[in-house]
Amino acid sequence: MEQFKHATGRLTVKRNKSTALFFSAVRKMARLQRTAWQLAPHALFNEMMGQPAGRKAAAKKAPKVVKRAKAPATGKAPTGTDTGTDFDAATFAGVWKSRIYRTPAMPGVWPVRLSYFVYVPPGLRKGSPVLIMLHGCEQTARDFAVGTRLHRLADREGFLLVYPQQSRRGQQNRCWHWYQPDSAHGYAEADAIAGIAASAVKDYHGDPSRVYIAGLSAGAGMAALAALRHPDTFAALGMHSGGVLGNAHNAGQGLRVMRHGASLAPQQALADLVGDVEAFPGMPAIIVQGDRDVVVDKRNGQQLFEQMAWLNHIDVAAGDVIDAAPLPRPIGAGSARHYMRIDATERDPAARAGKSPAAGPCVSLCIVPGLGHAWSGGDGAIRFHAEQGPDASALMWQFFKTRKRQGPGAA
Repeated sequence: MEQFKHATGRLTVKRNKSTALFFSAVRKMARLQRTAWQLAPHALFNEMMGQPAGRKAAAKKAPKVVKRAKAPATGKAPTGTDTGTDFDAATFAGVWKSRIYRTPAMPGVWPVRLSYFVYVPPGLRKGSPVLIMLHGCEQTARDFAVGTRLHRLADREGFLLVYPQQSRRGQQNRCWHWYQPDSAHGYAEADAIAGIAASAVKDYHGDPSRVYIAGLSAGAGMAALAALRHPDTFAALGMHSGGVLGNAHNAGQGLRVMRHGASLAPQQALADLVGDVEAFPGMPAIIVQGDRDVVVDKRNGQQLFEQMAWLNHIDVAAGDVIDAAPLPRPIGAGSARHYMRIDATERDPAARAGKSPAAGPCVSLCIVPGLGHAWSGGDGAIRFHAEQGPDASALMWQFFKTRKRQGPGAA
């Protein structure tokens, strides 16, 4: 098993650094990224800075908007404003609903307006689980839904899918502000996403104790931020190709984290986000990371594993890591899909009051050999998704389905 290394030292950012030097560093990272454009498109480093992409993707014909029949009665009809959607009805067995969420008008609350798309699988039952999925930079909810193919699992397993979408107005390249955790950016978005989750549970009679959240890249960072701010809403967390938490407070620092990982000890960086870790109820988490990712270095996955183990009161050094063997995952005819999986479990699950004990590990790290900055085992025709590797959608759902939140508001 690859040894985990704690980065030492503190990140120092001179507030008086000139704009020219700042963007010079960004351009250097862009040049590095261009050497593997097929794994990580050129725009990704620029997009967090809100700069125009240096290379645009080929224009695609917009799919035809299809008027759909009403879904079978699966719960209370949603309330809110419909937005219209560009999902191709022929691709899905279930029905898509498009909604808009606005944060309540309250003193001290930063206003956020987000579109979100709900996938209702055929025959959805009352009390079903809810999975919130957050796209990455330069993606839309549709891209992420089609690329991950999670609707197929939802059809079989019977859970509600919800895809919030960052707007161009919120961030020019649709990046979530995971790297800027403050009340006007990252925290405001995280709170809005938790509000969307609550609305979905109410509108579709979902199980409030089985609400999960996951994301890719910037979406992974925002999923983590939402889960850590709202452990009373989310029962488990999934992060694919995400940056280590708590070590970035602006876009420049976010880029540095993506390339190098944390400059602080991972636990120290996380403590600034959650405060009293001993009082935190825990958050089961699965992390997926490609070892050829030139956008988010694999050190981030290792450090996220350490952070989440610590957050779940697991002492890795004391032997709570229970499995570090490569597990073959054959997926597809003639294809060997394998990855390195490292699992950690609590010594005393009953000691954590907020989450129910579940079979299997509390924190899992899945390292996919040869994978770049893309969703493992997805639809390779969709940008930032790769056919290569194990099916990350299946890995995450298998991890989530045994988790159930306990406490106020849970079923």
